[in-house]
Amino acid sequence: MTTLTENQRVAIIMALLGISIFLTYYFHAILMLGTVFSHFFYLPIILTALWWEKRSILVAIFLGGLVVVSSLLYRPDILTLNDYGRALMFVVIAFVVASLSEQLKGRERELKKQRDLAQRYLDVAGVLFVVINADHTIRLINRHGCELLGYREEELVGKDWFTTVIPEASREARRQIFDAAIASGNALPRRENPVVTRSRDELILAWQDTVLTDDDGRPVGLVGSGSDITDRIRAEEALRVAHNEANLYLDIMAHDINNANAVALGYADLLVEALEGKEREMIRKLRSGISRSIEIIQNVSTIRRLHSHETATRPVDLDAVIRAEIAHHPDAGIIYEGRSVRVAADDLLPEVFTNLIGNSIKFGEPGVGVRVRVEEGDGTVAVSVEDTGPGVPDAVKPTLFTRFVRGTSARSGKGLGLYITRMLITRYGGRIWVEDRVPGHPECGAVFRFILLRSDLPRESPVSPAPTTGRVISARP
Repeated sequence: MTTLTENQRVAIIMALLGISIFLTYYFHAILMLGTVFSHFFYLPIILTALWWEKRSILVAIFLGGLVVVSSLLYRPDILTLNDYGRALMFVVIAFVVASLSEQLKGRERELKKQRDLAQRYLDVAGVLFVVINADHTIRLINRHGCELLGYREEELVGKDWFTTVIPEASREARRQIFDAAIASGNALPRRENPVVTRSRDELILAWQDTVLTDDDGRPVGLVGSGSDITDRIRAEEALRVAHNEANLYLDIMAHDINNANAVALGYADLLVEALEGKEREMIRKLRSGISRSIEIIQNVSTIRRLHSHETATRPVDLDAVIRAEIAHHPDAGIIYEGRSVRVAADDLLPEVFTNLIGNSIKFGEPGVGVRVRVEEGDGTVAVSVEDTGPGVPDAVKPTLFTRFVRGTSARSGKGLGLYITRMLITRYGGRIWVEDRVPGHPECGAVFRFILLRSDLPRESPVSPAPTTGRVISARP
């Protein structure tokens, strides 16, 4: 709608007042009539009230006086109380309309102030804000949205949102989603949507919207906001490619190193049997170094799988995992009372027992005793691995599960295995800690305790376990 300038309004009122003067003269002096024509006077009075509020009272007084003076000059015989009443009515109408106009303009100013404030908030926001009508046209878009898309505001307002900024490949599908949201009154959750700029570059926006309703609660459009995540998506893609390449190199290295270690370990075993004295001890140290290399490769592979989320939590037979690890130490004194129970874990759960049982045997004195206990609780399973080795000093306990933290004894490990163990237990929703086997006497051995969550899936029919190859074992199904 075209807005009149101040000069145009003045010209209109002056023309209407001129017509009013002419009509007064024509009806009084020529036609000798005193009615009908004065109804025209309401037009300049109301327009003046709408445009300049109280100034319309002056126009009303002028027109009322014009009627009375003209009647006195040309036909004093037709001057009645109606003419005075009509003049008074002009003033009353001018006052009422001017008051209403003033109130309306005050409300308009307040609404404009609030709208401008809201627009400023939208303009300084670092995301795109847009209001899309039910007919797909853009009602409002903020400054950042215009800059992001490469348009001026007047080039977007009133245009079809989907035709203007949505890629052609997804345009129809997005229209259907929009129409469905308007029909149901329910917007979709946060999602990623592509848009096309004026220069035909495609951007990815993290998009979220809500349905806009009228006073009757009927959906009339959507209010949407989108933040540009194009750079992040591209960076993630580049990292994904680099990650895949790094994993490929790690797999190749691990495979080749493990093959070399296996060959070296085989020859070392043969030499141990063939040599004696100092030479045999040297071969044993060589074999220990090769085993350490194998352990490092295994730890790196485990950490990589943990961070890449290659495995999913599922029901795992805890008893089978423990027995399989005990079987790897046929000459160790391991006591385990079998208990068939399923826990929420994954294929990496054996690493927990490889580290805990392996550390007890590796860093314990010759003839060290190891006991594994399993106790079922309300929705949880408590597991403990205790040994009669040198124990863990109190000063080391708080940081024992931190990466690369050493113990204080000469035979202490680097802690990477325990760091992995804590990561796994935490991944499964549990926790792990270390205590003295004999409270208050760290030198009498340590006990590692951890909690796992029981699996709520149905268990298989229990089967009596096969004999375990540990040297000391008490098993019950």
